[in-house]
Amino acid sequence: MSDIISPEAFFSHMLGTDHKIARWDKIVEYFWSLQKESKRIKVMDMGPSTEGHPVLAILVTSEENMENLERIQEVNKRIINPDDLTEDDVKPLVEEGKAVVIQSMSLHATEIGGTQMAPELAYDLITREDEEARRIRDNVVSIMVPCFNPDGQHMVTDWYNRWLGTEYEGCSTPFLYHKYTGHDNNRDAFATNIAESRYMARLMFHDWPPQAYQDHHHMGSYGARLYVAPYSDPIHPHGDPLVWRELQWYGAHMAYKLEEAGKTGIVNAAIFSGWAHLGFHWIGIYHNIPSMLTESASAKLATPLYIHPEQLIEETKPRSLVGTRMMPHYRPTTNFPNPWPGGWWTLRDIVEQQKIAAWALLDHVARNKETVLMNAYQKAVRQTQRGAEDPVTAYVIPAAQHDPRTMELLVEKLLVQNIEFFRAKEPFTADGYIYGQGSYVIPLTQPKMGLVKTLLGHTRFPDDSFTRQPDGSPHNPYDTATDTLAEFMGVAVHPVEWITDVELEKVDDYKQPIGVVDEHSKVGYLLDTRLNHAYKAVNLLLSQGVPVRRVTEPLFAGDTELPPGCFIVDPGHEEKLTTVAEETGVDFHALQVLEAETKPVKRLKVGMYQRYWGGNADEGWTRLCLEQHSFPYDTLMDEDILQGDLSGYDAIILPSDPPAMITGGDELQKWWKEKRPGWPLPEYPPEYRSGLGDEGKEKLKAWVEQGGTLVCLGEAGEYAIETLGLKAANTLKGLNPKEFHCPGSTVHMLVDAYNPVAYGMEEDALALFWGNPAYKILPSGDNHRYQVVASYPDIDILESGWLIGEEHLANKVAVLRAEAGDGAAVLLGPRVQHRCQTHGTFKLLFNSLLG
Repeated sequence: MSDIISPEAFFSHMLGTDHKIARWDKIVEYFWSLQKESKRIKVMDMGPSTEGHPVLAILVTSEENMENLERIQEVNKRIINPDDLTEDDVKPLVEEGKAVVIQSMSLHATEIGGTQMAPELAYDLITREDEEARRIRDNVVSIMVPCFNPDGQHMVTDWYNRWLGTEYEGCSTPFLYHKYTGHDNNRDAFATNIAESRYMARLMFHDWPPQAYQDHHHMGSYGARLYVAPYSDPIHPHGDPLVWRELQWYGAHMAYKLEEAGKTGIVNAAIFSGWAHLGFHWIGIYHNIPSMLTESASAKLATPLYIHPEQLIEETKPRSLVGTRMMPHYRPTTNFPNPWPGGWWTLRDIVEQQKIAAWALLDHVARNKETVLMNAYQKAVRQTQRGAEDPVTAYVIPAAQHDPRTMELLVEKLLVQNIEFFRAKEPFTADGYIYGQGSYVIPLTQPKMGLVKTLLGHTRFPDDSFTRQPDGSPHNPYDTATDTLAEFMGVAVHPVEWITDVELEKVDDYKQPIGVVDEHSKVGYLLDTRLNHAYKAVNLLLSQGVPVRRVTEPLFAGDTELPPGCFIVDPGHEEKLTTVAEETGVDFHALQVLEAETKPVKRLKVGMYQRYWGGNADEGWTRLCLEQHSFPYDTLMDEDILQGDLSGYDAIILPSDPPAMITGGDELQKWWKEKRPGWPLPEYPPEYRSGLGDEGKEKLKAWVEQGGTLVCLGEAGEYAIETLGLKAANTLKGLNPKEFHCPGSTVHMLVDAYNPVAYGMEEDALALFWGNPAYKILPSGDNHRYQVVASYPDIDILESGWLIGEEHLANKVAVLRAEAGDGAAVLLGPRVQHRCQTHGTFKLLFNSLLG
């Protein structure tokens, strides 16, 4: 194998060299060259990234295994989905099979070490001929995704090179390093909104389900040098116990091999908790896959960082994240026996330690191949048995839904996870409730029962000594306190204990619904406002010049009462309606008579504010949400508002952001010092230090008073109150966490569905609340100019997650519309479009953008 070109020769420098970052397009060339030179590597192009770059999966194994991949894949899937296989039945498969390990790199594009490490790891796996390397190739199918975010890798590399040799060398990008998500791309594994997530889900949950998965990241610069598995407490309740033991098992071997190699500052069982967001390195646990992180201390991208010994700190701090308590100081402990003494920290340090950790995982799996495969079988069997013993027999998704099209979207997302599903071919009864034909049944007697309960079941975040400080103050969860996807999407899902005999068909080949125009009408066609996809249909029709009207009162269709806000399309456009129905999956219902007041739907010209300072992920996700539903919009930067003509815009969206981040300048400096002590404000080039300042406030105020609508998401509502002088206040402002704490939880919200902002909403809806404002209207002579669109109930507010201080949220305003001059502000308090996941509240945003 000596004729295979090394990474150093190909790239003309050692990867990780100071001041050099290999660009993804060049790395792609290298992997294709390796495939030409070796029969031990297979390059799989999974498809284009969000912005068109190749997303690769690199498979490395022995030449013999390469010739037998189809059989290896078949055996692997049989072991992890054993059905009625006994232990004796599975033993020959375990002996025949090969373990599968997937590792991914640099999901977060500024965390560059993993992608720089990947070519070296692949080269070593192919070319090394020692016993350890041969054992890995013989016993393991190693798959790596060497760059999980190709678009961001290009952005970061180009940004670094642009400022190399200047005072801004090594600063991170001032904009999101993914078109839509930025850092949030690893919060998408369960909702799979972006292309990269869908590729990984196909790889991990369908094509090559691994026995171990590891995702290589970076963390802050001033603590441990590298975190490896296992996670710290608390852990999520639905993972198989064997998974948590495997995380300890693999992590111990990696930590040992790192110490053996002389690497210092290695910590495990700290910093990152076992209850966290559902990125791939956590959701995999509920797929029975031990799913791990490595987290390297960061340099300044490819620029070395000098760290003084006294700057090295613990992770446990007031208001720190859940899980950090296991590193209370920077001194030797059993999980951190060899602290790094300080000095220069470089990208090459990161590359070396991540390569050792990646190789150690493969080595440990190769040495214990039979045990690893038998564990996979045992987890599947035991989780299935737990499902059989659970009081809940199954989860039923009723065919009768407030928004049946979004229900089908939930089904589609669950099938991406490769959950076992059935559709009822006839009506049936469960727990005394009659379910219609077409309802879905998800039994818990399956290997992924833990995933089913996590995504569909009622969830409460632990409130105990792991999640509270000694004085009773709560720690923050690592992300949201719940990821109950059905609740986010506003889809009713029922846990049931008893089901009558019913004929079910397994859902294997799922097809998206295709809408129809059900018959010809001389009056017009009705589109149900309760369907999120109806708004996409309306936008598609408006873009083709088809006029659409809206009913302002309830309608009766036979025995069914439809809420106000339904859309009406006049006859004469049937061909276009048919095309739109097929694309969106919604039906157009022919009307025989229409006796209701209607108003024309106007397509508003919409702008959305975008700032720098690292970008705002909420802005990126909002762009994606609008695009998914065909809402046109313009991006407005500082100069567009400060120097542009806003008179052409009907609505401007302010994504959720602290007011200081929108204002910038001295206000931002003051806010940053108060809210983020010890974390200096990034030093960006002057042209990237955004902020609207006082001038921007005056421009927006004048624009609203002249008839514009300012749509404020989450925290941005307080900016509107201040800028427009609204007679409203955030009642939660100033409360300490012991008084009020609701981190990423689903809460009940009472909605006035007769208000045009809330057309199509359920009257008792679930909303995601996470550090959001809750409003009250202050007494004034203008009370009549304020409309309460939605409010929180007086008791039993929490559905899933964690809520401390319910009384502070009770009866407060969730969504407020306030008139100002000839215009208005719409304050959407909860996270109505959060990460394109909270479909149950999308309509509050959508209605605000239709005139």
